[in-house]
Amino acid sequence: MASGPLPALFHGKESENAQNFMRSTEAYFLINRITDETTKVALFSALISAGSQADHWWTNLDAQYKSTWTTVKAAFETKWPTITVAGKTTLEYQKELLALRLKEEDVGERITLAEITTWSHIHFHNQLKTLVQDAGVANAPVLIHPVRDALPRVLRDLTTPAPPDWDTFLNEIKDVNVDILQDKVKREKEKKEAERAQNVRIARLESRQHDPVEVLRLQMQQATLGASTPTRGMSATAPQTRGNPMMQQGQVTRRQVRYTPTNQNQNGQRVLRSAPTQEERDNLRARVNEIPHQADTDPGHAAYNEQRRQWAARWGEGARCNENTPFPLTPGTAQICSGECFRCGAHGHISPACQLPPDAQLPKNETIWRGICTRTLGTYNRATAVQVNYVLEEIFAPEAAEQGKGQGSLV
Repeated sequence: MASGPLPALFHGKESENAQNFMRSTEAYFLINRITDETTKVALFSALISAGSQADHWWTNLDAQYKSTWTTVKAAFETKWPTITVAGKTTLEYQKELLALRLKEEDVGERITLAEITTWSHIHFHNQLKTLVQDAGVANAPVLIHPVRDALPRVLRDLTTPAPPDWDTFLNEIKDVNVDILQDKVKREKEKKEAERAQNVRIARLESRQHDPVEVLRLQMQQATLGASTPTRGMSATAPQTRGNPMMQQGQVTRRQVRYTPTNQNQNGQRVLRSAPTQEERDNLRARVNEIPHQADTDPGHAAYNEQRRQWAARWGEGARCNENTPFPLTPGTAQICSGECFRCGAHGHISPACQLPPDAQLPKNETIWRGICTRTLGTYNRATAVQVNYVLEEIFAPEAAEQGKGQGSLV
């Protein structure tokens, strides 16, 4: 009794695999134990699709080729010859061998293949062994070294640095102690997790370089505090104030201006400022040198006083400096955006650590201008700026000067 499904009808199309049709037909003969030549030919004829190219060929085929199954098969294979498979070349197998990788995250893990659970390194071993044979390099240990170097570190450390042959190398991978392998994987993951967390912290700090508060905090970490602390009995006189119209008889006339934080709303809640755009940075960079920084000389101070006068005439006496109103820099102070203190214009410390008394500090607007530029542009002049430190000198009160220098100094 016949059993098994009949093969699909054959049309003779180019998209059909003629060899598969012939194999399935002979498999049907075998399963159903069909040995009679006439029966085989008749069944084959019935499997040719009517009106197809194959049917046209069969109809016009000479009768002598239809007498036995052997002649039919030979005529069929002449019409539809076996397709030659374009197999991989030895060089392609070698490239595939060198490109084979075992992912680090898969080391020490179980995988499922054909519903069977195995270890990832065992599966990698089987793939590698097959490629070694297909590439024809079983007797060429020269390729072992690059393959070993490409192994995940935890697995590579459990193999011999210089295996003498492929069998030794492959067996070391297959026979690795799974407990040791998993322990090394765990330690490696913990190490990478710690490095990843550290990189996140570093990236967060770098992203905060444009945050004024964060810039100030980072400057405090980097500054060397205490190097410029005034000694007992000494007061600071820098920056120089000679010729300054706002300094008379050793006293400073400070403007009584009440400043309202611009980063707060009417309810007193802090409003986060958006990072400046590249256009805003470029515009501010152009304004940095709009007002020349004068030298610490008599002509320089005279020019500086004139700059101050012109600024007040243009923007108003008591006006607050902003990014659109660059303020003159005190002669002799540090170059702007060079990591200087905003309060005294010297290097070596930052504003919160400045030891100068308020009356000896820079004008308020200059402090604001230096802060705006540094927070927006960063300390781009740090590498080229001349280092400036303030000089500590004895300062005597006018009354003491009239009585004689022997009366002592103000502390």
